[in-house]
Amino acid sequence: MSICESSRDKTVVMVKGGPGTGKSVVALNVFGKLLQRKKNVRFVAPNAAFRNVMLETLVKNDPRQRVRVKNLFMGSASLWECRDNEFNVLVVDEAHRLKNEMAYGYKGDNQIEDIISSSRIAIFFVDDRQRIRPEDIGSSSEIARIAKKYNAKLHEFTLDAQFRCAGAKDFIAWVEKALQIDNSARTAAWDRESFDFRVYSTPNKLFKAIKEKNDEGFKARLVAGYAWDWTSLSENNDRAQILDVSMPEYDFAMPWNQRTKSELWAILPNGLEQIGCVHTIQGLEFDYIGVIIGNDLRYNRATGKVEAVWNEYKDKAGKKGLKNDPVTFNALVKNIYRILLSRGMQGCYVFCRDKNLRDYLQGLYDSKLEYADYFVEENNSALWVAEGGHGKPEDKNSYSI
Repeated sequence: MSICESSRDKTVVMVKGGPGTGKSVVALNVFGKLLQRKKNVRFVAPNAAFRNVMLETLVKNDPRQRVRVKNLFMGSASLWECRDNEFNVLVVDEAHRLKNEMAYGYKGDNQIEDIISSSRIAIFFVDDRQRIRPEDIGSSSEIARIAKKYNAKLHEFTLDAQFRCAGAKDFIAWVEKALQIDNSARTAAWDRESFDFRVYSTPNKLFKAIKEKNDEGFKARLVAGYAWDWTSLSENNDRAQILDVSMPEYDFAMPWNQRTKSELWAILPNGLEQIGCVHTIQGLEFDYIGVIIGNDLRYNRATGKVEAVWNEYKDKAGKKGLKNDPVTFNALVKNIYRILLSRGMQGCYVFCRDKNLRDYLQGLYDSKLEYADYFVEENNSALWVAEGGHGKPEDKNSYSI
């Protein structure tokens, strides 16, 4: 806010943060304060589902305000035709989903450039590990490059605290390490009584657990990766009657989220009876999230690697041009599951179709230290480390020194 009040030149503000670090909360608060100060400001959200859920939430108590509020929220594809400095401020959430010329229906070349050129101050909220398609170009490095191109003053900030996953920052680090997104991450035990993580042996048990949480009054949803085809809209109408997500070996089948109302799936009453995807959940959160990891992600016992599987990943746009680029392909598929696994406020329940991956995740979880504490003897010559179990032991002599 200080930068918005004091800046007289073209300015770019970049706020970086992982899942649950409060990017959207900060973005919406800044947006509200700028409106109060009568700035010519718009809230830009590339993800239509996130944008529309925010809109519905804001107008819930006064539907008469829908048109006025809707005009304050924009997608990122329409800014290519705006005038230079048309807006005082553009607040851009989920900036990692900004697109290049490959994006369907977009007539420009670079949405980051559209935003910076059409605003005097552009504020980007970004997580570099939430890019999920080849056309997603909203990285911190690309934002910095375009800012330099426009001679804009660049301010960078980082959000570190964890407000999702019951504040268990180490759970996010554990997910990144488990998916082998960041093998260098150092993880400590999160409070397992506060944040509930479970690996289920069947999708039926997973759905039953999520339904029970929903029946108890919690916000709970079931989501999956792109390991199943989507029936076309012409064949699958508003009732989402086609059971696309099918696993015959478990006698399990459910539909993807209904196509015509996909942008509101997260808050629709019948949303629990459908399976959401990354596009209907990115930027949003629930009390409990159930994640089905399909055969598009497997664990190779021979190599010890978590690997994306080309033929099992069904998003054609998501793998366009990546047939000979396995590094990028692997990264994008893992990013999708990182997003899905980090949507829960109080718990995350998982089923993996690949048994090797299921055993691998369960094994990592079972072997994870509940705590690691230490005690230095009076002479400072011996370091006592207690590992495992709940709480600290009554008698340190029962542990190795």
